[in-house]
Amino acid sequence: THRPQTVAPAARKHRKHPQLRMGVVGLALLGKENNPLYIREFDTQSDRFRKRQHPTGAGPESTSSENFHFVVHSALDHVEEKVNAQKHAVAPVGSGAGSAKLDMYLGMLFPIVEFKVYGYLTNSKIKLLVVIDDEDVKEPEMRAFFRRVHTLYADTISNPFYSPDTELAQSTSFQRQVERIVEAGLY
Repeated sequence: THRPQTVAPAARKHRKHPQLRMGVVGLALLGKENNPLYIREFDTQSDRFRKRQHPTGAGPESTSSENFHFVVHSALDHVEEKVNAQKHAVAPVGSGAGSAKLDMYLGMLFPIVEFKVYGYLTNSKIKLLVVIDDEDVKEPEMRAFFRRVHTLYADTISNPFYSPDTELAQSTSFQRQVERIVEAGLY
């Protein structure tokens, strides 16, 4: 007899409307000093970051978490390059630093294997990084995704009951909202 296949709601949504869901593999929020505020992999059931040669090509196989942290750490150099390029592009020669407004959306920072890393820098120097596996991401969709995460971050830390000493990963409300944003995708 034929048994219906059980599919998780997110996967079901992805099958019906594959263009409606972005493949977010991971999300990271880093503080002013590049300290991790929130780092999470979303696709932990697959082998995307697992059992691979270390991204540098040297050394033994590394774990999923190690590879994801390596990608996040590598993105920091690209964030700095993009910010410096923006500063030089918008600031006229001889103008004082900070005279021009920089775009918070940094765009694609770099591709790595089958993934792409995108970045966003808030006015308070908080870095938002997302690793995706979708090749056809449109810029307005990425901007909207980052705005949603940025707004969620601002709302979370503005809450009078939020303790700055607590990590965002310990905030169940923040976790739930991030999951909703990722589930919603980029539309």
